[in-house]
Amino acid sequence: MSELSSLYVKLKIKKDNLERFFQDKPMAAEVDQDWASWWESREMYSPSPLTEIPACSSATNRDMLESLIKDPQTAGHEQEEEGQGIWSFSVVFFCENYYESLPILAWLKGIAHYMEAGDEGVALIYDFFWGSESVMAHLVFREQKALLAHTKSTSQIEQSIRDAAKNTLQTAVDLISAKYGG
Repeated sequence: MSELSSLYVKLKIKKDNLERFFQDKPMAAEVDQDWASWWESREMYSPSPLTEIPACSSATNRDMLESLIKDPQTAGHEQEEEGQGIWSFSVVFFCENYYESLPILAWLKGIAHYMEAGDEGVALIYDFFWGSESVMAHLVFREQKALLAHTKSTSQIEQSIRDAAKNTLQTAVDLISAKYGG
């Protein structure tokens, strides 16, 4: 059995734009060159072609987020830096394979449509809790787009991003530990 990877997201986005995103329904994603080239760059035990991106079944984007952060078994955590326009969330125990990550990656890519010029951010799915350097997915938000980088190791990610991800995910672990007396 595979270990669960962790999800870390940090975006610079205006609060009203983020709220509009949360009120809307998740968008369907089509396999395009970005998806296809990223998929081909992944090292999988039983690779198969990427022919479709499974859609999120939530009624709204807020419902999708709530399903991720409210499950006590995932150690999800959401945070806003008031007045900074910075939103982040993390899920310590997120997913164990590429197929499970596809709907959430599509959901995350949808946020880019609500971002303005100058907004930017990052999303990572990587092996935080178990300590390897393996990166499942690395989304870069820039210029109102979210593109999948072909990053395979955390060593390929800027140190400040790695530190922020580690600190955010550790905070989520600490919160869940405190809540359940660990």
